[in-house]
Amino acid sequence: VIKPDQESTLWRLIENFSNDTKRHFRHDHLDRGFCIERCRQLVQSLDVQTAEELYVGKFDIPFQYIIHADAFNNVSSDRERYGRLINICQNYALRQQYNLSGYTEIEYCTGPKRSMPLDGLDISFLVITALIALLVISSTWYDHYTSKQLGNEHYKKDLPCRKTMVLTSFSLVRNWYRLVSRSKDQLNEDLKFFQAIRFFTFCLVVVGHCGDLFTATSFANTQDREAEYYNPLAHMLINGSIIVQSFFEMSGFLLSIHFCTTQAKMKRVSWAAIFVTVAYRYIRLTPAYGFILLLHATWLPKLQDGPLWPRGAEVERNFCRRNWWTNLLYVNNYVNADEPCLQQAWYLACDYQLFTVGLIILVAVTKYKKYVVHIFSISGVVAILIPALVVYFNHFDGVFVVTLQAERFIYWFDEMYHKIYIPFHTNIGCYIGGVLYGYLYYRVRTSDNKGNRSGFLKFLWYMTIPCGALTLMLSMIFYSNNFEKPSIWISLFFPLHKNAWALFGAIVLYGIIYNYNRFIKSVVNFPIFVPLGRLTYCAYISHVFFLKNFFYGTRDIAYFSHVSMYTKVISVIVASYILGAIVALTLEFPISALQKHLLSKQLGKQ
Repeated sequence: VIKPDQESTLWRLIENFSNDTKRHFRHDHLDRGFCIERCRQLVQSLDVQTAEELYVGKFDIPFQYIIHADAFNNVSSDRERYGRLINICQNYALRQQYNLSGYTEIEYCTGPKRSMPLDGLDISFLVITALIALLVISSTWYDHYTSKQLGNEHYKKDLPCRKTMVLTSFSLVRNWYRLVSRSKDQLNEDLKFFQAIRFFTFCLVVVGHCGDLFTATSFANTQDREAEYYNPLAHMLINGSIIVQSFFEMSGFLLSIHFCTTQAKMKRVSWAAIFVTVAYRYIRLTPAYGFILLLHATWLPKLQDGPLWPRGAEVERNFCRRNWWTNLLYVNNYVNADEPCLQQAWYLACDYQLFTVGLIILVAVTKYKKYVVHIFSISGVVAILIPALVVYFNHFDGVFVVTLQAERFIYWFDEMYHKIYIPFHTNIGCYIGGVLYGYLYYRVRTSDNKGNRSGFLKFLWYMTIPCGALTLMLSMIFYSNNFEKPSIWISLFFPLHKNAWALFGAIVLYGIIYNYNRFIKSVVNFPIFVPLGRLTYCAYISHVFFLKNFFYGTRDIAYFSHVSMYTKVISVIVASYILGAIVALTLEFPISALQKHLLSKQLGKQ
């Protein structure tokens, strides 16, 4: 960290440029790699007095500049052994080239003989993987043994014996047909295009995460990245994190549709249904999630090495071993969120919590039908009021501001990330919007198959994409201005701007459902999107594994460009779907099948 020196023209230039914290890096905060042996030789060549003069002690630093030592292995001893040495070397270079000095602190050390010995947890991953493989092989063989002369049709249909279906739950061939099969239910057929939207939304999420990782792993041409903050079009990518609201809306919409469809077949729904359904969802989602978590906690650090690898993999291993329970309890968006294991899993926790809230609302509107409008109205007001209050009392801007300095630590120490981006109570708006839209759609769908095809609605439908792009570009005003805060208009702007995606999403879904454009409907209903959409969950939990390998496994300084970034985007998407398919076919689908055959009656009773 460069020590302030107001007599230096260069320092004043660095200070003035870095003061624009929303659009620029902190150029007084440097990441450097040093060879200890060369540093030792340099210090030995200096006389004692010169070395003493070059040493700079720690001064007041008003920002987070380093990852905590306990995130790495044996860093405290390395800091004690080499800290003074590195400090003198860095200041020698700074004085020689820029006539500046700074405080230096070791984040971590790595070397040619670095090794990660096997422990019990590493072996447990191999044992669990072997058991899953054995289950899949045995179940597939048994399924083939019972197939008789039915051919492929045997794998496409449920067998009359429940015991046989349980034993064939892990059958690879049967799960493959589950993956590629098409639903015969008319409602699910009408909503088949959701799989395409899931796939495209996941691709956009990967684009955003690749942009974050480019900054987190350091690159040479920082000025090109900073220049993008002055380009309105680039703000569609910079502020693209809001795209995750599409996932929330789809999740709420589908929950509402499935709830209403199931409830129509039953006499009543009890409050106990909430606990049973939440537990049912936990059992379905967690095994695949836990397997990927265990992979990150064990074998990820052993796959590569290099100067950046400990920052990506060793930190992940230690955080996962320390905070795994927050992930498996789906509270990692609130508890130890600054030490994340599978950082992308904040969404899973948030979605799980919103799922519970959505169920409560749906059971309430089912049991108290006279108050449907009141329940949804109160929910909507709360969804706007809570984030507005959080923004007001914390003096936040009207959008989630993606600063380059926060990206350097992937938002671990960013206050707005922790208080407004990942909590479920500030993301409730689009989810409730999805629940409401699903509830209304089900009512309309069961009474009217044609829908409203007025010219005005078609015009709105065609305008949603450009309006969505303008909404993202509008965020630029909070990067180029420092408005006085707290402010009521900024506090209200935040939830209204964010929840506008619920309105845009509802219009888009309505137009696709009622075939406003046949070409677009045919594209999103293309058969390839059915398996891709179904694999999105497992691809999502897998993709950070490849982000870490592709970005932290490098041995040179990257050069930021759109070509290099989108090359990595494509690589991550392809690799994530390959691993996601393996996890889905061997864990997610089998667990879902077991639930269906063993627990469906218990769920139905509620």
